[in-house]
Amino acid sequence: MIDFRYKLIGKVDVSSWKEKVKTFSNDDWEEFDFRQKTFSVHKDTRTIPIIFDEDFLPKNEYTKTKWYDLFSDEIKVLEKKFKNYYGFGNFSRIILVKQLSNTSIDPHIDSGKTLNVGCRVHIPIDTNENVIFIIDGEEKNMKEGEMWEINNREKMHSVSNNSEFDRVHLIIDYIMSSVWN
Repeated sequence: MIDFRYKLIGKVDVSSWKEKVKTFSNDDWEEFDFRQKTFSVHKDTRTIPIIFDEDFLPKNEYTKTKWYDLFSDEIKVLEKKFKNYYGFGNFSRIILVKQLSNTSIDPHIDSGKTLNVGCRVHIPIDTNENVIFIIDGEEKNMKEGEMWEINNREKMHSVSNNSEFDRVHLIIDYIMSSVWN
């Protein structure tokens, strides 16, 4: 059982992420539609998968997509931060998620076997004060570069983007190596 809704675990410079995200075309964002077609609550989101497996199963190695090399330097920085905070482990999922302007992600609880053994961290890449994350009734406006572990597997959560701008979060699932022992 997780005894928190949100936990600020650190900060990271997201300027290089933000610059690279600006270069993505609409076609890039539309190419991978698994999340919005599989999970109706994500219908107003678009995804760039960096590390992603559709089976959501714990394993020793996960699929690196064509986008991985573009962000390899930034991922190395994140690896150090995650290992310093959580201990040794690996990323089971790294995705960039764009929530369209003036949309909401309805309340839901996430599921999947990797979520039961790891943690989920949101890092806002491009956001504003009108993007509100809600977990179990507690509202939070996450700032760019903040690293927030969230309790998405036990608590109902939703997001409202009440602005004229799309918001982009980096969503990371991390599994500590102690799970494999």
